Amino acid sequence: MLTLTEEQYIFLKEYSDLLYTIDEAFDYIVKSFSDLSKTEGHRLLGDIFQALPQVAAANEQLSQLFRDNQQLQNTIKDISTVADQAELLLECFEDLPVRQEIISQKLYPAFAQWHESIQQELNPYIQS
Repeated sequence: MLTLTEEQYIFLKEYSDLLYTIDEAFDYIVKSFSDLSKTEGHRLLGDIFQALPQVAAANEQLSQLFRDNQQLQNTIKDISTVADQAELLLECFEDLPVRQEIISQKLYPAFAQWHESIQQELNPYIQS
């Protein structure tokens, strides 16, 4: 197992925290579709779309850091499924029912599955 510097550990921890924050935002957004008291869904969706390029940039760094870990390399690449669903969402963004369906049935599940996979790979490095 790769021994991390303090800087690398902090990077992985912040990356992990960002992914959990995105996951929580998706959860809020999906709940907002049926709970009208949750009024920040639209703003949070914008925040997610601003965070995704940061995730992509971090994935580049992860790929370099773990270049000898093929399993992690494959997991990093699996984010393409999330990107495909995000593109689909953007194509149908103006159609509210379709947008809600894509987020709740495709985009969020794709992100959640990828997040769980990447987290399993990173946990040995960030859990003490």
